[in-house]
Amino acid sequence: MNRSELLLLDWMRKIHQLEYAHCYQSLFYAKLEKWVGISSFVLTTTVAFTYRFPFISYPWVKEWILPLIAFIVAILSAYQAFIKPSEKSETHRKLGLQYEKIRHEIESVYLLAKDEEHPELETKKTVIKGKWDALDTLYVNECYFKKAKDKVNSFKKYPKELDFIPDRKVID
Repeated sequence: MNRSELLLLDWMRKIHQLEYAHCYQSLFYAKLEKWVGISSFVLTTTVAFTYRFPFISYPWVKEWILPLIAFIVAILSAYQAFIKPSEKSETHRKLGLQYEKIRHEIESVYLLAKDEEHPELETKKTVIKGKWDALDTLYVNECYFKKAKDKVNSFKKYPKELDFIPDRKVID
């Protein structure tokens, strides 16, 4: 395997990892929004129907517990309004798709890399690198990046990281 092929495979591996990492991050925000919404609904419904239970003879429930539940609902609602997990989920989903498109472009250029003297090879590598550099980057939680890296490594399709860089001999 020549150096261009190794370089392109290294890029493809990195982009594949980022693609999965953003998908995992997107799923996290989607699940978070769902659970915050369900929790808010259940707690609000509980507070709303407490007037139907006049037999609650513990004043501390009405004086402390119900206001605490209402406060938690306010926090959950504010979280959804200001943090906007659904928007973050969609942003990560779209970024994952952009990484996937770049990975597919690398796959087609990889076929040209068998011939390192191919006239279009350097141009296409430069175009791909430019598209990759132009992408807006977003933070992905480290656990999702590690999960994505493990998934991509499980494919056993890519060479070792930075394998396109030759080892240097250390001279004593």
